[in-house]
Amino acid sequence: MAEGVEGVPVRMVLPVPAILCESCRMCCRFTDPSRAPWAIRGGETRGFPAGYLAPLSLRLSPCSDLPEIPLESCTGLDRHSHRCTFWGEHPADCRIYPLLLVYRENAFRLVLDVDCPFSSIGTEIFFREQAERFLAQEWKTLSPRELSLLEPFARAEDSPHYREVLCLPDLRDFSARPTS
Repeated sequence: MAEGVEGVPVRMVLPVPAILCESCRMCCRFTDPSRAPWAIRGGETRGFPAGYLAPLSLRLSPCSDLPEIPLESCTGLDRHSHRCTFWGEHPADCRIYPLLLVYRENAFRLVLDVDCPFSSIGTEIFFREQAERFLAQEWKTLSPRELSLLEPFARAEDSPHYREVLCLPDLRDFSARPTS
């Protein structure tokens, strides 16, 4: 992970234009809570890598005035500005969206959620470069135990329409780790 001011890690954030996020306004809002960031969904996150956790406790709260559209938003989302209140420190699955970490065919993969408007603006090369950046800066820092904790969440994340961008090495296989 890159070092920032006074040795504080700088976490990777995909450079999605703010104007696009503000016009779409679907990120951080969910009709299906199982699509929310892993740190909100529940389940055992003790021992998770720090980059996959939020700096404060998150939950979903109702945000729709229309009862026929059950919409919930992340409590980290400012309801007036429609911006994340802890931008840059938000969990990895938020920071790299529309890339998603999934587990399919016995491997971790980064896939592209083609439902996000940014997915049609960024090029295949751009998303591949971002995936490789994530691999180098964050993925390779994970321990085998952390990967084992992430796997159930990554298994549940997959959807057939997601487009694969990069197959990640499974660092639980010690032969995949570089030797010193």
